[in-house]
Amino acid sequence: FFIALSFFVPLSITGAAAELPLVRIAHGAFNEKVEALWIGVEQGFFRKHGVNVEVINIRSGPQTIAALASGEIQIAYTIPGTVVSVAAAGMDAVFFGGIVNRADGDFVVVPSITRAEDLKGKRLGVQSIGGGVWSLAMLALEHLGLDPNRDKISVLVLGDQPVLTQAMATGKIDAAYLGYTFSTLLKEKGFRVLLDIGKAPIPYQGLALAARRSYVQQNGAIIDEVLRGTLEGVAFIQKPGNRDAAVKSLTRHLRLSSSKEAESGYEVLQWLYSLDIHPNLSGIKNMQRLLAVTNPNVLKIKAEDVVDEEAVRRLEKSSFYSEILAQAKK
Repeated sequence: FFIALSFFVPLSITGAAAELPLVRIAHGAFNEKVEALWIGVEQGFFRKHGVNVEVINIRSGPQTIAALASGEIQIAYTIPGTVVSVAAAGMDAVFFGGIVNRADGDFVVVPSITRAEDLKGKRLGVQSIGGGVWSLAMLALEHLGLDPNRDKISVLVLGDQPVLTQAMATGKIDAAYLGYTFSTLLKEKGFRVLLDIGKAPIPYQGLALAARRSYVQQNGAIIDEVLRGTLEGVAFIQKPGNRDAAVKSLTRHLRLSSSKEAESGYEVLQWLYSLDIHPNLSGIKNMQRLLAVTNPNVLKIKAEDVVDEEAVRRLEKSSFYSEILAQAKK
């Protein structure tokens, strides 16, 4: 974690912002779904609401949790598998805001695969076992009527989505779950989308804001400010007039070669993001069921026990939220 920090350039502005409460938000995802946080920092929305936010990429779930437990980060932008697993181990982790409350992305395969049955005996790449990429890949296989054990599908842990995209392009793997930005890069090269997961009826809780329950309860004002800054980032992205700024931001953060490559990710965020940021309980339960294959202890935790919606309820009663909704309707 400390090595990761040594390479990290904070996405915050010094000066007046340095006097504001510092909140580090860590994410393991590397795709368009982090954009609300990036925009929140770049456009000054977090500072506007009274908090100095730094957005940090920590690719390992265990490192993220270790940093959360030690107080090196205050908030994790993560998936149910991470929170439910640590809750089952005794940590007081809870979701307090659902930012991506539905499944999305493409299950991409090499051109030679034309139907689900062709995946039997092939190689599937993931970022980590139990992580978001793995979860969506497993849900895709399940929806397609496949089982990695029964159908002898090798699951290879390779890296994040840029790494998986490269592995697909070079023939190291035959299939992978990818966000729409990266799947577009492969589709242009003739790779197939076997399933658009965003169009499948799969209950899902994607990336959400989580923290220790003790932190949430003791820092209600800061939690409220983080939610406001994030929600304003969502509203900014969904406003047509801000398209260029959002696309440029995605291009920079995803290290894409051109703005054109980021446009598909931007379009996805128009329907993927929502101003309703209540965590999706049915989606969390579905993830528990899936994760129980590798960690049966997660079934000991009730989904309701890893969700704290008080901050969202306070937000919905505020004039700020009413104004955001009103602007979205214009």
